[in-house]
Amino acid sequence: MSQEIFDQVAEFAKSAYKYEGEITADTTFDELGKGSMKMIALTSMIENELDAEVPVREVMVMKTFGELVERVEEEME
Repeated sequence: MSQEIFDQVAEFAKSAYKYEGEITADTTFDELGKGSMKMIALTSMIENELDAEVPVREVMVMKTFGELVERVEEEME
């Protein structure tokens, strides 16, 4: 997992979720604070900034933040 991509996606998540804590690969979406509008904001940032399209319905079934970052990296290849 690329640290650079992880850090970028973590910043997007902090912005979308108004989250102040540290985000690790094991951080769950429950910890961030679930919310479909927040997820839509997060996936929009990923798509706009990294040109990686990850559908919200996929993110909704993910357990951890690390899963999302791995999926983003797959889309960027």
